[in-house]
Amino acid sequence: MGFEHSSNKPLLQIDRRTLLRGSVGLGIAGAVGRFVRPTTAFAQTPRRGGKFVAAVKSGSTTDTLDPTIMLSTVSLFVSYQFGNRLLERTTDGNLVSELAESWEPSDSGKTWTFTLRKGVTFHNGKELTANDMVYSLNRHRGPDTKSGAAALMKAIKDIKVDGPYQLTVTLSAPDVNFPFLMTNAALIAQPEGEDPAKGIGTGPFIIDSAQHGVRYNYRRNPNYFRSEEPLFDELEILVINDDMARISALLSGSAHFASNLTPNLVERIKDSPSVKVDVADTTKFYYFVMQTNKAPFDNPDLRLALKYAVDRDLILKTTQAGYGTIGNDNPINSIYPLYSPLPQHTYDPEKASFYYKKSGHSGAIELYTSESVFPGAVNAVELFQQTAAKAGITVNPKRVPHDGYWSDVWMKKPFCASSFGSLATEDQAFTQPFASDSPWNDGNWYRPEFDKLLVQARSELDLEKRKSLYHDAAEMVHEDAGHITLMFSTAINGLAKNVQGFVGDHFNGEGKNFARCWFEA
Repeated sequence: MGFEHSSNKPLLQIDRRTLLRGSVGLGIAGAVGRFVRPTTAFAQTPRRGGKFVAAVKSGSTTDTLDPTIMLSTVSLFVSYQFGNRLLERTTDGNLVSELAESWEPSDSGKTWTFTLRKGVTFHNGKELTANDMVYSLNRHRGPDTKSGAAALMKAIKDIKVDGPYQLTVTLSAPDVNFPFLMTNAALIAQPEGEDPAKGIGTGPFIIDSAQHGVRYNYRRNPNYFRSEEPLFDELEILVINDDMARISALLSGSAHFASNLTPNLVERIKDSPSVKVDVADTTKFYYFVMQTNKAPFDNPDLRLALKYAVDRDLILKTTQAGYGTIGNDNPINSIYPLYSPLPQHTYDPEKASFYYKKSGHSGAIELYTSESVFPGAVNAVELFQQTAAKAGITVNPKRVPHDGYWSDVWMKKPFCASSFGSLATEDQAFTQPFASDSPWNDGNWYRPEFDKLLVQARSELDLEKRKSLYHDAAEMVHEDAGHITLMFSTAINGLAKNVQGFVGDHFNGEGKNFARCWFEA
C-alpha cells in the first residue's frame, strides 16, 4: 500500500491571496476573472474507458437530487457528477472557470458580471443560457428556500440577465470574496422548467438511475464542455455507510474508491498490494452542537462548562489515531489565509466544574450521536461522557441509527454530534453555521453584533483589518456559541492501485475529481 499526501498543485496562477491583494488596490476589474482552466498536466497519459465504482459514506433514503436540499456527503459526491457551478475551487482553494468563462467586478466589488461559456448543453439537450443560471441561483434565495446556501445568498440584492450568456449580480455591499461563493456545492446550474429532483445538469456524467441510500448509476456525458473529461465510460456510486463494508468493497475489487477511511482501518489494510491511500488536511470539522435557545443550553455557563469538559486531544488520538488537528470551538483553521489563533480551550475539569456549578444545572445531559456522523462519533461521545464525569457532569450518550439522522436528529435534538465542511472562505465558514439568518445555524445562536462583524468584513478591502474582524468573530463563537469543535479532519480516501489522477481536496470536494481519474494500463 502507498500513502499519498496530496500536493494539491493549483491549476491556475491566481489564488485567494492574489485576489485579495488586487482587491485592496481596487484593480480587480481587469484581472480577477479572465482565466480559463488549462489542460491539467499528468505524469502519465490519461486513458479513456472502463467503469469506476465509488463506495461512499453518509447517505440516506431521505436524500434527494434537488440541490437546494442536499444535506449528506453522498449528495455532494452525487451532485459533482451531474452538475456544474459558475466557478470551481481547485483542490487547494484557488479559483478557476467552470460554467463562467469570465467574471468581472465593478463598483468596488458590489457588482459582478459573469459571462457564460457558449455551447454548453444540459443532459436533456437544452443549451445553457443566462436565464437558466439566474433561475438556478434564485432557487437558493428568498424566504421559502431550504437551501444551506441561503444565508450566503442574502448578500445578493439582485440577479439579472444581461444577454443570452451574461448575468449581473448586484450585492447589498461590496464583497471582494464573492466569486468564491459561486463555487458552493449547492449552486448547480439546472434547466428552467424541469423538475430539479431529476438531477439534470451540465456535468461530466449523466444519471441513469438513482436509488437514494443505495446506489447511483451514470454514463459518460459525450457532450461535456471539457472535451478531455470524463475519462470513465460509466460511474457507479454505492452508498455504504458501514466502514468495514466499504473497505471490504475496496479490497475485494468491487469498488475502486472508498471514502472517509477511518484511521484504524487504514492500519488494517496497510499491507494490501492492491490499495493506496490519499491523505489531505481539510477545513471540515467535527463537533457537538448545543441549541442555545433551548434549556438547559440557553445558559452560557453550562455551555462553557461543557467546552472545558471535553478532552479534544484524547478524542483525536483515540478516534482518529492522531489524523487531523485539534479544534478550538470556532470554524477556522490554518488552511484559511486570514486565520489567527485563539487561546486553546483545553480539557480542564476544575474550570468545567466551576462553570457547571455556576450554571445551577443538575441532572443528566443527553447527547445524540450516530456512527456515521463522522468516524468515531459514537466513541467520541463515550469519551466525553468519561471526561465530563470527572467534572461532576453526567452525559448520557443516545446512539441512534444513521438513516434519517440529518433529517430527524440534527437541528431537531438540543444536543447532538455533527460535522461541517466544504467551506471556501472565512465568510462562508462563519456565515453558514452561525449567521442569525442561516438555515444551517444548528446552534440556534442569534447575535446581531456577530452578524454586523460579517457584514463589515465583506466590505473591508484592507486585508489586515478584515483579518482582525474575523478574529473578533472567532472570539465570539469561541466563548459563546453552541459548538464544541473537537477537531478538523484529515480526508483519508482509499483507491485501487490502478486508479490514476485522483487528488485530495482541502475543502472536501473529492467527488469532483472522478471525472479526471482513469485506470492505469
